[in-house]
Amino acid sequence: MVLVAVLSLVALIAGCLGRSGPAPVPLHVAWVFSPASNTVTIQVTPQAGTPGQQVLAQSRLAVSENGNGHTERWSAAGGTVRVPVSAGGRTRLLVQLTGSQSLTRTLTINTPRPPRIVASGASAGRWLVFTSGPLQAGPPQVLCGTDEVTSVTPSQLAVSESATACQAQLQLTAQNGERAAVPVTIPALSKTKAHAVSVDKLYCFANPAGRAIYITIDDGWTPSNEVLALMHQTYLPITAFLIAKAADENLSYWKDFVAAGGMIGDHTVSHPYLTKLTLAKATSQWGQARTALGRWLGQTPVIGRPPYGAFDHKVEVAAARGGLTALAGWSATMSGNRIQTWDGKPLSPGEIVILHWVPGLGHQLTVLLAAIRALHLNPTPLTLASFSGIAPQQRSLNGD
Repeated sequence: MVLVAVLSLVALIAGCLGRSGPAPVPLHVAWVFSPASNTVTIQVTPQAGTPGQQVLAQSRLAVSENGNGHTERWSAAGGTVRVPVSAGGRTRLLVQLTGSQSLTRTLTINTPRPPRIVASGASAGRWLVFTSGPLQAGPPQVLCGTDEVTSVTPSQLAVSESATACQAQLQLTAQNGERAAVPVTIPALSKTKAHAVSVDKLYCFANPAGRAIYITIDDGWTPSNEVLALMHQTYLPITAFLIAKAADENLSYWKDFVAAGGMIGDHTVSHPYLTKLTLAKATSQWGQARTALGRWLGQTPVIGRPPYGAFDHKVEVAAARGGLTALAGWSATMSGNRIQTWDGKPLSPGEIVILHWVPGLGHQLTVLLAAIRALHLNPTPLTLASFSGIAPQQRSLNGD
């Protein structure tokens, strides 16, 4: 009898413990990042068909960043918590639900970098601004009351000619929605001043300020998706000197290249030795390619590169008659996976590096970028302003 009583008591205790509370409700944590406001909206939701709303109504949701945080209670109908986060970084958020049911989650939020200005300079009576990546089309902007801002390409803006200098905030919205108000200084421009850079020999170097280095890729017969991916991931500025016939075969790729922030240069219609042509034919090679590329891609080149680096006074005159303002050579090349500079030394600020759109370009560019980062150099867009104050050369300093 005593044994039966003990067993009955154990069963009663076990039964009570087994009925200690209702079964937990399945809950899910979801979040959405808003680049326009740089906030994360976090919501805990119950599984459909469960009494989860009752659980949430009796609970408190807290979200904290690194232990210090923004908190908000749930309303009777559920609710959300919005947390501000920094743009262009990684934020760790601790999500805690307490009350009739507990839940803890850690979220890691990677936010895109805000758009920024990477280069600027005068061209054809306007002040050109080059951004770190493609922008959304937005409402018209006017700086300092009179200077109109227009879009030239997704990553290039033009500010109209102004008789007086101007300092203002330029509103930028990246294609991913990230916004930034960027300070700009626009000098007083006159048409005479704006055209100070003209076709005059070749520029094998560009402005070294900020440890700038300039990446250029020639021809265009073999587009590379790896290069396009790198541009999207790192906002890498690249100038493609395109042969018009090559570009025509893959127009959709080159439109994507421009949308990713790529610059377009003129490499003639069919890549001839311009020094062996008449002035009229050389002019046609420059002018027809420039016009076609502008029509196809929405970015009319102002800088050209002579095929094979073949250059003389006739080529210079033909370029000017074809509508170009400057000619670019180079001072460093990629031979296989080896970087060759004009003087045999490591890359230095102001160098213009030439590669070609060939199989294996993606790997070559990865090798080049590793060397650039190791030397603390900064890839920079090649624009007319890049040649300001730089002495031109008679020919490129490295063979094509």
